[in-house]
Amino acid sequence: MDYYVYSTLSNDNRYGEVLINGKANVANKNVITPLGVATRITSAQLDECKSYPVFKLHMDNGFITVEKYKEDADLVAANMTGRDASAPETPETLTLNDPEVESVDGTHVTRKQKK
Repeated sequence: MDYYVYSTLSNDNRYGEVLINGKANVANKNVITPLGVATRITSAQLDECKSYPVFKLHMDNGFITVEKYKEDADLVAANMTGRDASAPETPETLTLNDPEVESVDGTHVTRKQKK
């Protein structure tokens, strides 16, 4: 039986010999940024993944989930933990995470003036 592993991690991850696709929250060559990605694996590969503590940790933290059926990865990701720490910054995260940032326009960051 095949399974689908859905990931919101920004990087590919290898659990033993099994490669689980990443690149969620990373723009692709078409400048599309997926919220999640899917990897089809066999039940034997799933058993191998489950034998690795990091796989279990990623599941427990909501960055990966396993389903029996193929779904739209972005829809599945909407119910999962979003960005991981390695995801690139966006204008929204820059303004949320840095109180000194006033605005972001493309690649131009405007900082608040000090009083």
